Amino acid sequence: MIKITFLFLSLFGTILLGQTNIELLGSLNQYPSVGYNDIWGYVDPMGNEYALLGVRNGTSIIDLSNPANPVEVAFIPGTNSIWRDIKTHEQYAYVVSDNTNDGLQIIDLSQLPNTATLANQTTAFFQQSHNIFIDNGFLYVVGTGSGGMHILDLSNPVDPTETAVYNESGNIHDLYVWDDTVVVCAGISGEYHLVDVTNKSDPQLVSASPSISGIFAHSGWMTEDKRYFFGTEEFNSVDITVWDLQDRTSWDLVVPSWETNSGATVHNLFIQGNYAHISYYSDGYVVLDISNPQLPFLIGEYSTPVLWGIYPFLPSGITIGSDIADGLFIFQFTPGDVPPTIIHVPMDDVLNTDPITISAGIVDDGQVVDANIHYRTTFDGSTSDWFLVNDLNGPTNNTYEFEIPGQQHLTTVEYYLAAVDDVNKVSTLPAGGSGINPLGGTPPPELFSFFVVLPGIPGITSFFPSGDTTIQKNDEIDFLVEAVDTSGLELSYKWFKNDRQVIGNNNTYHYRHSSFDPPPHTDVIKVVVSNGYLSTEKSWSIFVEPITDVEDENNPGSYSLKQNYPNPFNPSTQIQFSIASSEFVNLTVYNSLGEKVAGLVNESKPAGNYTVTFDAGNFSSGVYIARITAGLFIQIIKMSLLK
Repeated sequence: MIKITFLFLSLFGTILLGQTNIELLGSLNQYPSVGYNDIWGYVDPMGNEYALLGVRNGTSIIDLSNPANPVEVAFIPGTNSIWRDIKTHEQYAYVVSDNTNDGLQIIDLSQLPNTATLANQTTAFFQQSHNIFIDNGFLYVVGTGSGGMHILDLSNPVDPTETAVYNESGNIHDLYVWDDTVVVCAGISGEYHLVDVTNKSDPQLVSASPSISGIFAHSGWMTEDKRYFFGTEEFNSVDITVWDLQDRTSWDLVVPSWETNSGATVHNLFIQGNYAHISYYSDGYVVLDISNPQLPFLIGEYSTPVLWGIYPFLPSGITIGSDIADGLFIFQFTPGDVPPTIIHVPMDDVLNTDPITISAGIVDDGQVVDANIHYRTTFDGSTSDWFLVNDLNGPTNNTYEFEIPGQQHLTTVEYYLAAVDDVNKVSTLPAGGSGINPLGGTPPPELFSFFVVLPGIPGITSFFPSGDTTIQKNDEIDFLVEAVDTSGLELSYKWFKNDRQVIGNNNTYHYRHSSFDPPPHTDVIKVVVSNGYLSTEKSWSIFVEPITDVEDENNPGSYSLKQNYPNPFNPSTQIQFSIASSEFVNLTVYNSLGEKVAGLVNESKPAGNYTVTFDAGNFSSGVYIARITAGLFIQIIKMSLLK
């Protein structure tokens, strides 16, 4: 089951604030020509803190005793790889790399702060891995090339044993483990799975999230109460999703998307207390306040070139990060006041004249003191002053509701929202507005808007041909439809041939029989007339006959209406037509509005070829339609009079 609390938490709900509430304490770029990947932290028995930094050709162990001057104390070489993952257990670091044959490296950290050494390296269980996780003395390994998840018992930390290989979730990219439960991130499937590992020899799939199309289920982390899972995807589609796992047998999607407004791609996310710490590639280090997991909002940001990993769990409170190009960054995140975050789904056009309720989620690291909405209307070219509306009932669970009165047909309503917190910091949505008295009195440069319209179904008033028609091989015919819209809206026309859209000139379409469809053959021509809200349509069938042999030009074997000559013309032109047998013939000329302007033929004629002159000396320039009917034969041509 998918439960969506807010449908839109991205472009309009999140505004990056630059380098906010985060201080850079130090950095180290020991291997600038090599490149870096993931990072982890370690604390020795004396309380000294270290960064375990993945370098493409090994693992760098860095003393953080002086954050302003970090120092590498050991380097453990490895095969060159873009991907390296590191975790710790007791006094050991466990390192894996993807697209190598290094297997599992086990690094002894007991000799720190002086040095560290490689205690063991084994390929007994796998040769490569993308990610690992350690919990309660067990190492969980995924991305080994063969799919699935390996579980290793670390009772002997230097010589682990394998208890199981779990394959039910297919190819797994990353995972999060606590106690006897695993969240696996199933990568390209766009799914997250819960797996019960109470029996380390027999893992069991518990539940799977609905698949989200277009995402890569990359990684994620659980809130500390183990109720909510924050997932990150690396296809830059929805960035961050939040799932409620109160019922472990189902996944309720409570935040379908959280994104920064820069278009950057998210990578990894870690949760400590009420904050989600995120490595956001080109956006750098991003921190969200998740005190309400269903309404996350930005509380800190520090841009780096391309931040790969982040580690916020060191006891000193510093956060370490790894940048692909620039190596180690050491940050200090200190929560500070930021303006309220306003989360709102912009309104679609409104198809009634009833009052409109506009909802918004408004959150702050402190307290939201006041919020309102400003709106103005434009009708028949006249724009009103701004009106201000408050939520008269007050918010419910951080959700505010503002009522805009009903408006008349063809009214445009522009609006923006404003909020202020307990330290008088004001924000507007869209961003850029200001003002305390009244709140949001200065509008932002851009506005939200919706259109109030009561659309009617467009009406077709006339059309050519008048019905289904028959033509011969290689013949051409023009279709014309005239329509009106009682809603006062502009009409558009889409033409289709056998349900495939074709190019028409607004309300006309020129049909030419295709030599790829030998006769006898039937085509269906359809036009859809729309006012943008409602539509109507008209269809014709065209039966294409083979050309009949003729004995002489005075006894034609086919019916035809040839293009007039000259065309364009001024003031007269010749119109030729042929009939294959004696028929009552009507040849009439209409203007572009479908009004009859000339009757050229209206009598019975024997089979033959005929030429008629159309004199338009008294007519104005424009397009005219010549239409012939002869028995079942109907055809039109367009003629251009230029004076």
